[in-house]
Amino acid sequence: MTVDILLTVYNGMPYLPEQLRSLQAQTHREWRLWVRDDGSTDSTVETVQAFAAEDERIRLLEGGGARLGALGGFAWLLEHAAPGADYLMFCDADDVWLPEKVEHTLSAMQKAEAEVAPRTPVLVHTDLAVVDEHLGVIDESLWSYQGIQPEFDTLERLLMQNCVTGCASMVNRPLRELAGIVPPEAFMHDWWLALVASCFGRIVCLSTPTILYRQHGRNDSGPGRHGAAYLLRKALTAYDTMRLQDTLRRTAAQAGAFLRRYGSEMDPQHRRLVGQYAEIPHVGPLRRKMRLLELGTLKHGLARNIGLILRA
Repeated sequence: MTVDILLTVYNGMPYLPEQLRSLQAQTHREWRLWVRDDGSTDSTVETVQAFAAEDERIRLLEGGGARLGALGGFAWLLEHAAPGADYLMFCDADDVWLPEKVEHTLSAMQKAEAEVAPRTPVLVHTDLAVVDEHLGVIDESLWSYQGIQPEFDTLERLLMQNCVTGCASMVNRPLRELAGIVPPEAFMHDWWLALVASCFGRIVCLSTPTILYRQHGRNDSGPGRHGAAYLLRKALTAYDTMRLQDTLRRTAAQAGAFLRRYGSEMDPQHRRLVGQYAEIPHVGPLRRKMRLLELGTLKHGLARNIGLILRA
């Protein structure tokens, strides 16, 4: 069974060769890598071309493309790459995949598909080991390090906070097709896919890390700190109040896009949930706090939720 892997990259050197070699070292050998370059100014394109010349599974779809960013790049690949793929995974240029990543994720995916109705959208995601730029282990579990509870994958929880990391996930063809073109209102492609899977299909989480998630100061996203005392201090600062309210606006916009796309297909309870969350920025502060509690659209952990209610 062939697994198609999507990689969007901008100035991926010097980490890209190590990542490509980790793909070549996978125990599951049947994969294809589809690469979109996001306008790199280093030797990223030449590196991909050199690997592709020696490995026909590696394909450069667009070299020196327009700068779209991570969201735009993965959205472009979801729309244009591997249209007949049964399974898709997502790849970041600066990580290292552990040898059994594809094999273990595919096995969990096929097990989940056997347990649900045909054509059910399924998303499988795993934990990650957090490492520094030299691959020294910072924490063996991103979920622990970031205070993430992956079992909080219901639609109401996902409206507020994503628990799915794109580079540690796999989606099947029904999910890719139902998700369609990722809208500009989406926070990220992985968050959009998680919302679709939660509402219309199934999400499976594997606690075994399958990837070395490199942190080096230039990541598009990263784990950050999550200690209770730290989060509570953040809750009392004006800057982080502004950041939270911006996040509420953006997640509400994402919910609005989700409602416009799928409103007629959702059950009444989910349609009401998403519609009321989409209105969050347009209600007063007290009503906003009450609505978050009523809807159950909360974050992971007590400290985060205290901060959420204080700052909302």
